[in-house]
Amino acid sequence: MKNINLLSIKKLAVLGICVSFVAGGCGKMTESSIPKLEEPVALNEAYRPVEYGTIGSMQVLMATAVSRDYCNYYSANVNISQIYVEPGDTVNAGDVLAVCDVDEAKKQLQECKDALAHENETYEISAQISDTQIKLWESQAAGQENNTLIATEQENERYDKQLHEYRVQKINEQMALYQQIVDDGTLKAAHSGLVTYTKKLTGGRSAAAYENIVIVSDTDDLVLDIKDTAINEYKYSDYDKKYVIVDGEKYDVTESQYTSEVLVLSKINNRYPDVCVESREKLFLTAGQMYPVYFEKTKANQALVVGKDSVYKDGDTRYVYVKNDEGGREKRIITTGESDENYTQVTEGLKEGELVYYNSTDQVPTKYSKYTVTRSDFDIANYGVSYSRSDAGTITETCDYEGQIVSVNVKQDDTVENGMLLYVVDTGEGKAAITEAKNEIDAENESYAHKIADYDKQVKDLSEGGSSAEENNQEDEKPDTAYEEQQLKLNLQLLDLQKKLAGADHTYQLSRLQSAYDSISAGNDGKGNISVYAKNDGKVSKVSVKAGDNVEEGSDILQITGNSTDVLLVLVKDSNNYNVYTDNIADVGERVSLELDGTTIYGNCIGFAGYGREAQKGYINQDDKGVHITGNTDSGYGNAAFYIKLDNGIPDDLTRASAVKFSYVSFKKVVVVPTSIIHKQVNPMDKDDISYYVWKIDGDSVVKQPVILGDYTSGSDTLVLYGIDEGDEICLAS
Repeated sequence: MKNINLLSIKKLAVLGICVSFVAGGCGKMTESSIPKLEEPVALNEAYRPVEYGTIGSMQVLMATAVSRDYCNYYSANVNISQIYVEPGDTVNAGDVLAVCDVDEAKKQLQECKDALAHENETYEISAQISDTQIKLWESQAAGQENNTLIATEQENERYDKQLHEYRVQKINEQMALYQQIVDDGTLKAAHSGLVTYTKKLTGGRSAAAYENIVIVSDTDDLVLDIKDTAINEYKYSDYDKKYVIVDGEKYDVTESQYTSEVLVLSKINNRYPDVCVESREKLFLTAGQMYPVYFEKTKANQALVVGKDSVYKDGDTRYVYVKNDEGGREKRIITTGESDENYTQVTEGLKEGELVYYNSTDQVPTKYSKYTVTRSDFDIANYGVSYSRSDAGTITETCDYEGQIVSVNVKQDDTVENGMLLYVVDTGEGKAAITEAKNEIDAENESYAHKIADYDKQVKDLSEGGSSAEENNQEDEKPDTAYEEQQLKLNLQLLDLQKKLAGADHTYQLSRLQSAYDSISAGNDGKGNISVYAKNDGKVSKVSVKAGDNVEEGSDILQITGNSTDVLLVLVKDSNNYNVYTDNIADVGERVSLELDGTTIYGNCIGFAGYGREAQKGYINQDDKGVHITGNTDSGYGNAAFYIKLDNGIPDDLTRASAVKFSYVSFKKVVVVPTSIIHKQVNPMDKDDISYYVWKIDGDSVVKQPVILGDYTSGSDTLVLYGIDEGDEICLAS
């Protein structure tokens, strides 16, 4: 089965907007005898009435009613200790959603403090070195070379100052973020609502800054999201009129506005939020339903129009053929105005209601039955063929080392608490890692000792050279004695400052290496045996290794799971039994169903897992620290996935149940007609230019009416988005 992404952007068609109105004719008419037609002749008589309408163009995009989302995230890189909520939980603003590893945040904070102290100290010493170097060059004989050196050094000083200030600013920002986490490492709900997404910790506990940990959705506040129409791809902002059709009624809409800061952040992060539209009027939307959004660009409004295929030209003269009272055709010279893809404005020469010949090589139907257009619902189903009870807070413990399992200290179904010993791994690299870290410390000390010895030698050489010169000058005073003393003093100052700079760098690097050594040594008995402890409370749901097993870095060791829930996790994957659209999931709040023993069980979608589109989607968030683009991470399920709650809970035996059924397409009160009514035409000059039309009955005439179609059919029916409406009569072939 070919997978179709319903929610992808479809540039459906460009259509002239032409709507009939009751109005008087205008303009001067010019008549002449019927000349011989030189244009191609239609297969049979083809006329359409002159009408009042609008000249312009239109685009139609599909919006889905979705809950407004509120993202919850940390502003700095953290390790998540525990997430307390699951999809389907209801929370209030201020409730604790998750907690991060505060000890890790403290470590990061201290590293920031050390980095700030090092930055300030080394900048101060470097500035003194630069000033001393400039003084040295200034004291020497004036020359172009020295002037250039001085100017270059002064420019470097200005640049170093700006760079230093930038670094200090960034370090202070990071310190403030980590300090906030140290003061309170909890993540609290920014808004009340339904938990619809949580980060999966099966792939690791680390979370990047502004990565969504929990999403809370307000199911009472639905917005129209044009899915897969990201703001970087949207091309219709300059259209004059925008409206949505809800239950057959038209409502004006505007796009949600995004600042230049949002656009820049989106580009940097390569995560672009969807285009959303909203109305000033209260719209009664249904979660998961789709609504066509129309974008019109007007050239002329309330204009007298004819089809472009009715207009002929002879040089600068435009004319049409009008049906006369005798049933023949008479040539009529006209004056034209604006045009679009299908229609031309007539400013002089015709009046409303006159029948104008148009050139059609399509067979105008003569034998047909009348089909009256109505509005009805249009639905296409999708299916989730794999589903299972979702367990709360499942965390996979993976090994951080390559080695051999010494012992597994828990077994399946054991209850564990934070800090309990889980397993011990003997790493051939564990002992080596400690040794390597120790060697790096020794190497740093040795390198520093060599630098200091070199500086001391340079100082000694300069001093001894200076003393000899001084003794000689006592016997024979020379005019450059003061100059030489100044040069010696400045050079000694330079060496002393460079020695201080090396000392500052050494102290900082030694501190970092010692920290790394302490981290590697933690839980290591010095022989390479590393003990791993639980960081969460829970129940062991799976043990993947035993003592003696060889493991690689990243290998699954065991899983710890929270309590079972009344939520079903549904995976959308290919099936031999169902027509599945694998990139489509149910929307939060959408009704779903499940067949069990001949009975239909209903429920609601209450959340989703990050996969594919949902993992790449960008969310706009604004808090007291500014505007941020946040995003989800991949769930690791390998398929699109979502969560549901059944109205009466999960049945005891799901083995006899069918697939979970939900909507792939769902429209209410839209124009749906038999597919056989729709006709396709291809532009002979451009094979990719394909449009569609119906034969519309207009009084005693049958006219070709362009239409815009949806991108899907259901059985023998097709969705029509524009061109015909309820009550219109269409030719249905007999």
